[in-house]
Amino acid sequence: MEQQLDKYGLPLLESIPLGKSEYVMVKTRLQYFRKHYEHASINTDHVFFDGESIMCKTTIHVDGKLVATGMAHEEKSKNHINATSFVEVCETSAVGRALGMMGIGITNSVATYDEVKNAIEQQEANAKANELLEYKSESLSSKLMIAIEQDDEQGITEVEKDYRGDKALATKVKLALTPEHLEYMAERKERKSLESKEKAKAKHDKNVALAKDFVEKQKNTED
Repeated sequence: MEQQLDKYGLPLLESIPLGKSEYVMVKTRLQYFRKHYEHASINTDHVFFDGESIMCKTTIHVDGKLVATGMAHEEKSKNHINATSFVEVCETSAVGRALGMMGIGITNSVATYDEVKNAIEQQEANAKANELLEYKSESLSSKLMIAIEQDDEQGITEVEKDYRGDKALATKVKLALTPEHLEYMAERKERKSLESKEKAKAKHDKNVALAKDFVEKQKNTED
């Protein structure tokens, strides 16, 4: 049976669905390599290993010539599979990348299964995070505008407390404010700054007065 080729003329191998793409397993790439390259070798070395993480480098030679390399890195603490097999996972990933660099099994990318899967999961997580950010910012900006219009200091403080420490959320909330609301918040900030300085000065003056009073009493005691 004639080998099917993709649009680039590369071998079209059996794949599995992964997200919206197709992924060719490393074992399938390896089987193809063993069948079609008789005078070839695959060697994997541990470039770095400390018991908790590992980096592997795979080299592929055909007819004595270096034709491809692949690097991979794994950490033991990454997941439950790596907890017992992170060395094996890293070696397999390095082999898969090297075979991919030869053009074997890269219908969509050279990335390993875990890399593609993690990328998809990260995209989904980012989408959910962005959706949540939009919801929270719309809710808080609405509450803040109402509090400003009602001159509700307690309401403003509660909204600020909700977005404090979250720079992205705070930015989106403030971007939703009208110029009038922003002007109000700027004046409020200046007013609160002056009040804070006045309180600090009053506290300082009180401490100075207490200190002078203490010194005076000490003198009177000595006399």
